[in-house]
Amino acid sequence: MSHKKAVILTCIVALMWSLAGLNIKMISLTPLAIASGRSFIAALLMLPSVIKSRRWKMSRYVSGGALCYLIFNYSFTLSTKLTTSAFAIMMQYTAPIYVAVFSWLFLKQRISRKDIACMVFVFAGMLLFFSDGAGGGSPVGNAIAVLNGISFAGISIFLQLEKDGRPEQSFFWGNVFAAAAGIPFLLEGGAPGIGNIFFLLLAGILSALSYSLYAWASKGLTALETVLIPVIDPVMNPVWVFLFLGEKPGFMSIAGAAVILAAVTLKCLSKPSAPHR
Repeated sequence: MSHKKAVILTCIVALMWSLAGLNIKMISLTPLAIASGRSFIAALLMLPSVIKSRRWKMSRYVSGGALCYLIFNYSFTLSTKLTTSAFAIMMQYTAPIYVAVFSWLFLKQRISRKDIACMVFVFAGMLLFFSDGAGGGSPVGNAIAVLNGISFAGISIFLQLEKDGRPEQSFFWGNVFAAAAGIPFLLEGGAPGIGNIFFLLLAGILSALSYSLYAWASKGLTALETVLIPVIDPVMNPVWVFLFLGEKPGFMSIAGAAVILAAVTLKCLSKPSAPHR
């Protein structure tokens, strides 16, 4: 996997991810039921690939990635339902701060001046979001959204640790665990309507395809790049929600998004700052 190809694939993945906020808000089920249903569909779609690979044994890195994905799946779905899509998605992109520290400690990946500068601007953008009152979201939703960045960073670290093996298995088992954990909530709501089924299927399909590609692309990126490059996601996610549902982020939130977009775009256009294994 060349670095250029990995970057292009990750940008495509980010565009798929950007539809998640709209998708979730279009489903009238409870957040926990949505997280379980989406994961159930995604796990079914990923099952043939796992069967073909004949690799069922989970390594400790696959298990760690699966656990982080389970937490991310539920925290992102809950926060998207309870606060604005803009805030939920931008909290996910605080991940570079956590990844930079963990990749230095556990992966021995060098942090360049460009990486540090990018993280400073990402953090500044996040402060603009907070100064905007988090766009009007509920305090509970805002608090849960903080887990989006932490768990997303954990996914990135474990993908790097498993990059010479089968990193996509983290997402398969993560979806299996997430589906199983939410079965009571999925059954509690009874039979979903046609609209709910359609958007739940769409969410599952996008999840299975995007995370499979993301795992593949991670083999050509550093841990920090896997959370810095998906720049289309935090920009387009609230755009879709605004266009179709009228959920408008505040001015400072838009300014924060612009700062983060500029910083990450410059990072994407620069040459790799660390050797890729």
